[in-house]
Parts: sequence; structure tokens; C-alpha cells
Amino acid sequence: MAQPATPRPFRHSIRFRLLLVSLSVLLIPWVGYRYLQETESYLRQGQEQLLSNTARAAAQMLRGHGRLLASAPDTPAHAIYLHPIDGDINLDGYADEWGPLLPNRRHIGNTPTLGLDLLAATHGGYLYLLIDVNDEQITYRPPGSPELDQSDFVELLLENSHGELRRYRIATLAPGWVRAEQIAPTARSAHPLRTEPRIQGEWQERPGGYTVELRIPRYLVGRRLSVNIGDRDTAAPGGGTPIRITSGGDTDTPGTLIAPSGELAAMLAGLPRENLRLWVLDRAGYVLASQGQLQREEDAFEGDRLQITANRLLRGLLHLALGRPNDAFSDDLTGRSRLTGPEVAAALAGRGESRRRATPDARAMILSATWPIEGPSGVIGAVLAEQSTNQILSLQNRATESLFGITLLLFALLLSILLAFASRLAGRIRRLRDRTEEAVTADGRILGPLSAERSRDEIGDLSRSFAGVLERLGEYNRYLEAMASRLAHELRTPLTLVSSSLENLEQDPALNDQQRRYLTRAREGSERLGLILHRMREATRLEQLLQQTAMERFDLGRLLSIAAESYHAVFPGVTFPVDAPQREYWLRGAPDLLSQALDKLVGNAVDFHTPGTPIELGLDSAVDGGIRLSVTNRGPRLPPEMAQEVFNSMVSLRPHKGGGPHLGLGLYLARLICEFHGGSIAAENLPDDDGVRFIMTLPREP
Repeated sequence: MAQPATPRPFRHSIRFRLLLVSLSVLLIPWVGYRYLQETESYLRQGQEQLLSNTARAAAQMLRGHGRLLASAPDTPAHAIYLHPIDGDINLDGYADEWGPLLPNRRHIGNTPTLGLDLLAATHGGYLYLLIDVNDEQITYRPPGSPELDQSDFVELLLENSHGELRRYRIATLAPGWVRAEQIAPTARSAHPLRTEPRIQGEWQERPGGYTVELRIPRYLVGRRLSVNIGDRDTAAPGGGTPIRITSGGDTDTPGTLIAPSGELAAMLAGLPRENLRLWVLDRAGYVLASQGQLQREEDAFEGDRLQITANRLLRGLLHLALGRPNDAFSDDLTGRSRLTGPEVAAALAGRGESRRRATPDARAMILSATWPIEGPSGVIGAVLAEQSTNQILSLQNRATESLFGITLLLFALLLSILLAFASRLAGRIRRLRDRTEEAVTADGRILGPLSAERSRDEIGDLSRSFAGVLERLGEYNRYLEAMASRLAHELRTPLTLVSSSLENLEQDPALNDQQRRYLTRAREGSERLGLILHRMREATRLEQLLQQTAMERFDLGRLLSIAAESYHAVFPGVTFPVDAPQREYWLRGAPDLLSQALDKLVGNAVDFHTPGTPIELGLDSAVDGGIRLSVTNRGPRLPPEMAQEVFNSMVSLRPHKGGGPHLGLGLYLARLICEFHGGSIAAENLPDDDGVRFIMTLPREP
């Protein structure tokens, strides 16, 4: 008689062995984590080298623009820095509106009982001064006194655009609105020559002194200015000579005005600066231009609620293990007018240097690198590049997160295959059919790879065959879709070499006029080619963006109204009447993308419209219940055979090429965006053949 079978322990079962095989996948993140730890130091060294190269490249770019860095004062301590501001300042004698700039105030004076804090700004053709005076005893001008030295006063010594010295003094009877009085430039006489109504301000008392806010037309001031104050403790005649404090070298010599250069800022804007800040300093360390920022917004979570929760849990675990990059740190250099430090001093001495420093709140480490800007006579300035080392930690966290995500995905896939092994045959065939249909759109585009089954039977073989076919088709489609991007990428480097070579060649003083004309033509050609490559990359980026865009519910009518208002500013001289019933047109989609499509249609309409005629924007309900958005312009008619061809890539009907290259990508991008929202786009001639109407039909959101 056969012995009954002894129950097999679970550790000897196939299920246990399959579980061990599945758990072996977890070795991948551990190995990857160890590797990331080893490579962190190399990443830091690479970041330092890259930052130094960036500073060096910027300095090399600025070598030929010495005139823009020639504003450095002979005596930096006597200079006045003009901070650019975004709006006018209300002259009320208080420093509330100067808040972000107050750390840059320049203190003048060595005694606590008498001193001057000075701050200057510029906006809209005016120069603003905030003069904060420490004075225990304020003496106002006696009523009826013709002299301006019998009281406390504020004095401006400036050099106008003609190089002439002008001296203005403010001595008020009481706090309130003040105007300047012009006196002799030598200050030997305090008798006013005339009132200068264009220099206005407000004088207000405060505990321990007074504050004066002044507004000066920019055209009154050349390149030099100093602020003097006079303190007199008694208004009686013959009460002694007022005590003076000046921002210049002396009361008769104005200091240098230093203002940021818009040209330098525009040049820096062309450099890559993601999470990077660039400074251009003159030889005294004053900031002439800056671009970029050190802080960035936290990455957004995308997906449904379950995916968001999973991502947050995973990131929380990784932050505990690796540390969390904190971009909400204190930046002590924001808005600074003058930079110091060992790396800046080294660059101004003629050598590049790197340095790491902790932020004041110790939440981040900042890496900075400098490089001198050489001129014909030596160092004329420096470039400072800064970047937070949080980027390395972010890259490490992202790589680890991706590694854990892939591991969990593989682990889940393996378990799913083990659980799906006993599924019904009909279910496998149905799933294969559904996956195949989901991977291919109605117009034949491959949305993604088809996951092949691991089984070795006929259905598994068929699944792998389908996956291989779709993969090869997808690779071919991606090759075609990426051709423009690859072409732009391959041509960008040689085009940059050509442009830089032409720029260097233009600096040759030995060139004659004919050679310079040839150089100008070559530069124009390279710029046109660069614009072509930029637009090709724009089309490729949009096609990739459509695959990742989140949808939301919004009112298309409100979007159209806002867009129409902006077009009046973008296209002066063109009117944009809107014909839309007062109702809501709800749509589910991406408002930014639809705004971009509308911009393309409006830009095309402006290019072809007859001058003096409006561009009509319309919005109403379509016959099928959708939304009908139209853009109409008066001008040349559209050939009937091109009514649909005009929306294809690389199709342009412009009769001339003036004003820049036109690749026929604008309407093509509008078509992609419209189809992404489940709609259609068409073009038709107006009934009287004196214009064209473009119509987008979109599905309405209930």
C-alpha cells in the first residue's frame, strides 16, 4: 500500500521559488543606490567644472564689449548705484516702497548722531533718491530767510549731459512737499539763483532724524551725482558753519553713477541658465547685469489620485534616505548692487576661482565660479556664475526614484504574469486585441509599445509578433517625427561655429567696405538659418508636449476675450472685434495650447490682411452642438485646391519671403492642437472673395 504523500513544505514549493525570483528584482535598486552614492562626488566635480566653463564662456563673449563695462568708478566708495525698479515710487517720505532694495543702502558718516543712508533707483525716465538722515536736532529754514544755509539742508551736486556742474539745495520751512533751489556750483554762496520745479520730493520727520524722497528727471543728470547734507543746530544768523556729509569725495566733486546695462542683460539671456544665475561685474565689483535664478518651483505630481499618493509615498521614503533638496532657501545676494568675496577678488585680479558657501539659513549650498573679462589694458570686469548644489541631490533623487519605480514595475509585471498564467484563453485573446487597438490611433500613429506576453504558446508568439511589428513601426514613426529635431540638433553646433567665426571676423579693422557687406550677408543668412532651426524645434516640442498635457474644464469665451485684449498690444494698428454671444462655452482641454493655436491663426491673419481692415474673431455654436471658433481677415483669397493642404507641415503660400523665413508650420501646429482636442480645422474663402476665414470646431463640455 502506497504511503500517503507527505505535505511539501512551502519553502520547497515552486511558488516559493517563484517568489524568490521575484524578490531578486529588489537587488536592482540596492545596486543602483550604491552606484549613485559613489558617483555623487563625481557629479559635484562635474558641476564645478561646468559652472567654471559657463563663466569663462560668458567672459569670452563679453570681451569685445568693453564699452559696456567702462562705467567703473575710480573711487568705488563714492559711486551711486541706480537700481532698476518696475514702477513709479509714490513720493511720501516713507521707505515702504523701497523694501526689497533697503539692504543695499549706502551708509555715510562715522557718528551715530549724524549720518546718511542713501539709496537710488530709476524707472520711466526718472531718478529716485531715498535720503535717510540721522539727526538728533532738526533745524528748519526760518520764514522769510533768503539764504539756504541757515538750517539743515539736502544738497545735490550733479554733472549734466554737457559736463557742466549744477548744485541744487533743499532747505524747507517745515515737513512736507519740497522743491530744489539752484545755487552757485562752487557753494560759496547759499543764495538761491532760481527754483527748479522739476526736482520734487517729500520731507518727513522720523524718530532720530528725517527722510527725504526725491524725483529727478533723468535727462537732468549725466554720469555723475553726489548727495550732500548740511546739519545746523540753530537757525540764528552767524550760528556757525553747517556740518556737512557727502556721498562724493568732497562737497565739490560728484561721484559716479552706475546703472545696470540692458545690453549686457540681453546678451546673458542667450546663455543656458536653468537653475543658474549669472552676474556681470565691473572692475569695482558693481553689478552691471544679472540673469537667471537659483530657486525653482517644486516638481508637480501628475496622474490620478492613487498615482499621486504613490508618488508622494515613494518620494517621502527617498527623501528620508538621501535628503531632500530644499529650494525655499534664503538668497542673500538677491538684488545686491555690489558683490564681494574671495572668488570675485580673484577674478578682478585676473584669475578664475570657485567657491562653495552655505546660505544664511543653512538650507542649501551655493557653488560660485568667476572668470575675468579681459580688455586691451587688462581686466575690465568679471563674470560670476552661481548654482545651487541641490541640483545634484535632485538628480540623485530622481535617478533613485526612477530606479525604484522601474523595479516596482518589473516586480508587479512579474507577479501579474504569474497570476495571469491561469487566465482563460478567450480573455488573453481579448486583451491582446484591446492592447493592439489602444496602441494605434485611427490615423495609424503608434501611441506606445505593446507589452508582449511571456508565454511560449501560439498566443504568446502572436503577441510577440504584434509587439515587434508595432515596435518597428513605432521606431520608424519616431524616426520620421524626430527628423526635424535631429536635423536642428546636428546643425546647431556648426551654425554656432559659423556665427561666432563671423562675429570674430567682424572685429578685424582691416576689412574693407565690400568685405563687410559680404560679412553682413553671411551673418543675415546664418541668423535666418538659426530662426528656421528654432521653428523646427518648436514644432517638434509641441508634438511631444501633446502626449503629456493634462486636460481641464474652462470657458473658451473668456479665453477669447483675454486673447483679443492682448492682440491689441501685440499688433498695434490692427483692430480685433469679437463676435460672441454673451454665454459660456465650456470646453475640456488645455487652455495654453488652444491659446497657442489661436495665436498662430491670428498671426497668419495679420500677415495676410489688407492694412486698415480688422481681424474678426467669432465664437458660436456649431450645427452638431460643438463650439465654432473663427478668425477672419480681409485680403487675398485662398486657392481652392489648398484649402486642406495649407494645414500640412512645410506648406506656405506667402508670395515673398521678406521679414524672415516661413516654413508653413504655424497652421500645421494649429491643426495638431485642434485634433488633440478632438476637433477639426478648416479654411474657406469669404463669399465676396475678399478674404479668408479659418474655423476651428471643438467638442463642447456639458
